[in-house]
Amino acid sequence: MADIVIVYLVITLIFAILLVAMGLLGGLGGVFDIHLDVGHGVDVGGGGVDTGGIGHDVSTDSGQFAGSGISPLSLPILFVFGTFFGAFGTMLEITQAFPTIAVPFFAGVFSAVITAVIYFIMVRVFVKSQAASEYRLKDLVGSNGEITVPVEPGSRGQVLVMTDAAGRTLLSAVSSTSLRTGDRVTVKGVEGNSLVVEKV
Repeated sequence: MADIVIVYLVITLIFAILLVAMGLLGGLGGVFDIHLDVGHGVDVGGGGVDTGGIGHDVSTDSGQFAGSGISPLSLPILFVFGTFFGAFGTMLEITQAFPTIAVPFFAGVFSAVITAVIYFIMVRVFVKSQAASEYRLKDLVGSNGEITVPVEPGSRGQVLVMTDAAGRTLLSAVSSTSLRTGDRVTVKGVEGNSLVVEKV
């Protein structure tokens, strides 16, 4: 029994340390961002057709699903679950409330319930803070951002801009030049509901 309790305590400590470190560092930022841009050009001779610049862009942000807000699989939520799993496992093993074989199941269920409550509280807080913050696109002129969906002349892409009012914000972007995923850009103006951006 003592060995199992130590395992649960180690799980608790590891996830608690990760959670505190994330809180102190203000999140892990782009440490786990993955950007991949694989492009190739094909020039079909004779007819003069050039389909160069065809690219496949993949961009992920740790734990984020499409849309705004925090994902239920984001690192803070997983760290909370891990911390509670270890804590409940330790308590259930010490009290011998359940057979040893059942402790991981019940620790997981209890942790999932507590984590779900914390997640929904966080979502409510974030939704209220986003609803209360306003900004206008023209206020973003001069801001820096990063391309998340490639932009081609004549077609719209997407740019991630950090704003004081809304934090990380994904917005439609246009440019007179081709921009790839991960390119750093500056907002030069507004065109309709899109930001006009240029590579830095």
